[in-house]
Amino acid sequence: MKESDNHPQKPTRTFLTKYSLVPLEVSMRIGTETMRTVLVVEDDFDTLHPLAELLRLKGYSVSTATEAEEGLALARRLKPDLIITDIALPGKSGLHFIGAVRRDPRINLTPIVVISGCGPMIMVEAEAAGANCCLQKPISIDLFWSAIDQVLGADEVEAATSKLADQQEERGPALAGEIDNLVETLRHCTTKEERAEVLKLLKDRILKLQARNSNCA
Repeated sequence: MKESDNHPQKPTRTFLTKYSLVPLEVSMRIGTETMRTVLVVEDDFDTLHPLAELLRLKGYSVSTATEAEEGLALARRLKPDLIITDIALPGKSGLHFIGAVRRDPRINLTPIVVISGCGPMIMVEAEAAGANCCLQKPISIDLFWSAIDQVLGADEVEAATSKLADQQEERGPALAGEIDNLVETLRHCTTKEERAEVLKLLKDRILKLQARNSNCA
């Protein structure tokens, strides 16, 4: 790698950087039986739990951490295909975490998506530290899947989406559609009480769909 390659390019509207061009051996093992692994580093349970479950429903194997140091240890041990992280974390920040990943030759090519409520300047700092893409909270589900599409490759997301569509057709399309509607409703909640009620319903529907999928497996 050239010395100049260590400096990310200027971000686009979604803060994509040169790290989006991930080598084939890191992100594109299409056609194998290996389940893609995603590491989510997030200390807010109301974000962490629904996000992790949605990824699992898409066919990903998900590991979670609530602190940067815990996340770094997991990343080094698991060598995930994708890392999703917040910036505001207990202890060391997400910026420190991103920098540590990029400095570690064992995992420095791992795609990183930032999901944070921090302002635009922090997002630019995250991009400079080595994030592939930065998304603002509250999360837009469409933009979220689009970000994964861009960092992992369209074929990967298409394959995962196709798998989920088959599962929904065979194992409960109504329940899966209800989950999609609840996720959209969550984005537009205006009060803490309303958000808590929607989250409760969302978690209940996800658990039901998981139980149904397990019984049909």
